[in-house]
Amino acid sequence: MSITIEAWIFKKSFNISPKLSVQYTMALNLLASACEWMIVVNAEAILPLKARTQLINYLLVEQLDTTSFVIFLLTVFNFTFLLLIKWIGFETLRFLSSTDFTKISKVFSGNSEDQIQMSEKYKDFRVILLAHTFSYSLFLGLAFTLLILK
Repeated sequence: MSITIEAWIFKKSFNISPKLSVQYTMALNLLASACEWMIVVNAEAILPLKARTQLINYLLVEQLDTTSFVIFLLTVFNFTFLLLIKWIGFETLRFLSSTDFTKISKVFSGNSEDQIQMSEKYKDFRVILLAHTFSYSLFLGLAFTLLILK
C-alpha cells in the first residue's frame, strides 16, 4: 500500500510516468527495508534479554507487552532513518539515471529568483518527505487500529 501512495506522489510531483514512479518507489522501499532489517538483526544481538524477547515477540507475533516512551522514540528514529535512506537512495538513483528531473517545466509567478532556486533545491527532499510521511502514517494508523481491535 505504501508503494502505491509514494508512487502516486512521485508521479504527480516529478511529472514522470507511472511505471518509472513505481520503479523508483519499489527500489527505495527495498533499500529502506534491507537497511532496517540489518539494524534490527544487529540490534537484537546486543539488546538485553528482556528487550530482545519483546522485540522477537513483536516481530513474530505482533504483540507488545507494554507501550512506552522507548517505543515512541524507536518509532521516531525509525521514521527518520527510513526517510534519510530513501532520500540518499533517491539521489543515487537520480544520479545513475538518465532522467533529468531539472527539465520538468515549472511556472513560477511572483517569486524572486532566490526563492525559486531555494524552492527547487529542496523540492526532491520535500516530495520524499511527503510521500514517506503519508505511507508511514497510513502504516501506523493501520497498526494502531489492529492493536485497538484486538
